[in-house]
Amino acid sequence: MRTTLLLIVLLFSLQVANAQRRRDEDTAHYRAMPIPAHLLPIERAYGSSSLGSVYFYGGKRLSSPYSLEIPFYELNDPTVSHRFQTFRTLTTLSRLTALLPLAYILLSSNRTGGTYWTIYGGSIAASLTLSIVGNGQINKAVTRYNDLLRQPRIGMSLAPVPLTGSLAAGVGVSYGF
Repeated sequence: MRTTLLLIVLLFSLQVANAQRRRDEDTAHYRAMPIPAHLLPIERAYGSSSLGSVYFYGGKRLSSPYSLEIPFYELNDPTVSHRFQTFRTLTTLSRLTALLPLAYILLSSNRTGGTYWTIYGGSIAASLTLSIVGNGQINKAVTRYNDLLRQPRIGMSLAPVPLTGSLAAGVGVSYGF
C-alpha cells in the first residue's frame, strides 16, 4: 500500500514538473514589459552543489540565496518569482522537518528506541531531499533570470538637433551582457 502511494506521488510530481517545464519553454520569449537596463547577471560560484550554492551579483558575493529576491522582484517575471517562492517554501519545510525528533521526544510517552531512530532518520532524509529540491528551484530561477537578460533589447530615442531645432530619431539594439 505504501509503495503504491509513494509511486503515485512520484508520478504526479514528475507530471507537474514536466508541465511546468513545457510552460516555461512556450512562454520564454513573450514579455509585455521591458527588462530594466540596470539589472546585472547572477553568477554561480564554481564548485557549488545541490546542497547549497554561492552566488555573485555585480561581482559581489551574496550572503545567501535569499539576497536574490531583489533582482528577481525587479525583473518581474512570473516564472522566476514562482521558482523563488517554491525555494523559500521548500527551505522552510526542510527546517521544520528537522524538528520532528525534538517534537517526538517532548510529546511522546512511548520511548522505544526503534521508533525514535526511525523518526530521526526519516527527518534527516526528508530534510535533505527538500533542501536539494529547493536549491534546484533557485538554480532554475537564476538560469531563467540570466536567459531573460540575454534577450535583445530594442530601443528608440528622439533628441533635439542644436543647429536646426528639429528632432532626430534613433533606433538601437543591445544584445548580451
